[in-house]
Amino acid sequence: MMRQRNVWLTVLLVSLGLAGGIGLWGCSPGDTPSKTEKQAKAPLSPQALEHFRQGHKFMAEKKLTEAIKEFQETARLAPDSPLAQYWVGKVYFYNQERDQAEKAFKKVLEIDPKNYHALAMLGKIDSFDRAKLDQAQQYLQQAIDESPDHLEAHFDLGRVFAMKGDRQQAMREFAFTFSKEGEFALYHFEMGRILEAWGDKKQAIQNYQRALVLNPRFEMAAQAVKRLENAGGAAATIPVTDKPQKPQEKKPAGR
Repeated sequence: MMRQRNVWLTVLLVSLGLAGGIGLWGCSPGDTPSKTEKQAKAPLSPQALEHFRQGHKFMAEKKLTEAIKEFQETARLAPDSPLAQYWVGKVYFYNQERDQAEKAFKKVLEIDPKNYHALAMLGKIDSFDRAKLDQAQQYLQQAIDESPDHLEAHFDLGRVFAMKGDRQQAMREFAFTFSKEGEFALYHFEMGRILEAWGDKKQAIQNYQRALVLNPRFEMAAQAVKRLENAGGAAATIPVTDKPQKPQEKKPAGR
């Protein structure tokens, strides 16, 4: 169980852009540095910044208990910084403590009501609960209104529409995501799962195969192709879980 949890954490950190170097907000590919710098607002003092850096160091080492303490100290020293509070929420999210993460992200919005990073994370959290899909949609749409190129928010919104049965809207969001970052194996894998759940096995296989081209060691994609090539294979379901099966991948060279 612990090994499975550690694998999920490693994959999640990589998929959200943390393992290869961290921006201020751990932002999605569509966010520019200048945009995230402006969102930081209240600068961190040297003492708070040291705890902030130490928190990220512990996260890279998957020492989440220690990371939580460092980010909480950052927030204590910089109570008016949405950035400090945001990372309290982010590390709670990685530790699968969604209630605590939600509280922290809502504190971000108290400081900065239009903070699209916090809005997107609140939408992601609510998207794991079928009873909260409408609320998830609202948060994600607000995030996109503030940052139209926020790819992760578009992708999560696509998942929400897919879970609500709105295929047309879901495909619109996925199409936008692919138009910007179509070379991510993760996106093709998740698209394959959704297409498989909709019964479109041919297109699902094509997306799984594309994921394998981009990441030949993507075991789950290989297993999905084998399953669908077997006529008796069971179809996937659209994921609504806080433990998504995400591959450890790197952005293709030259992008």
